[in-house]
Amino acid sequence: MYCEICGRPIEGEPIPVEVDKAVLYVCRSCATRYGKKVLPPPPQQQQKRPVLQRPKAAPRQLPLEMELVENYADIIKRARENLGLSRETLAAMLGVKETVLRRIEAGQLQPDFSLAKKLEKALGIRLLVEAREEGGAKAEGRLEKGLTLGEIAEIREDGEK
Repeated sequence: MYCEICGRPIEGEPIPVEVDKAVLYVCRSCATRYGKKVLPPPPQQQQKRPVLQRPKAAPRQLPLEMELVENYADIIKRARENLGLSRETLAAMLGVKETVLRRIEAGQLQPDFSLAKKLEKALGIRLLVEAREEGGAKAEGRLEKGLTLGEIAEIREDGEK
């Protein structure tokens, strides 16, 4: 190693010296003439912190009490065109890629809850509505659709006896 002040090869261990708030590694002769010696900081033992592995968050889906309107694609496209915004501009405002916005407008992709909220705010439209209670309709729909596996098992048990 060479002295950072005079450039001569350093024999032995280089000495750290502070010169104008810069730490230089110098030879013994330069260390006595320039700056003041810097004591190396005592070695600190680094404590290893346990690595906490958080479960990856699943993409946020719409809450159970809110649902997306059926014609969301047409509503978004008309609102964007009425405001005179290009897809590129709106995508930049929302912080999403233009292709994502194009697929949403085409009806190929449903926006998640947070993106639907951003679209509502940016375009001044309503995309999320209260979910309808369909408890009675679902029970009746099951009867119209046909038999369940449990009902088939019961029928077979009755037929075998």
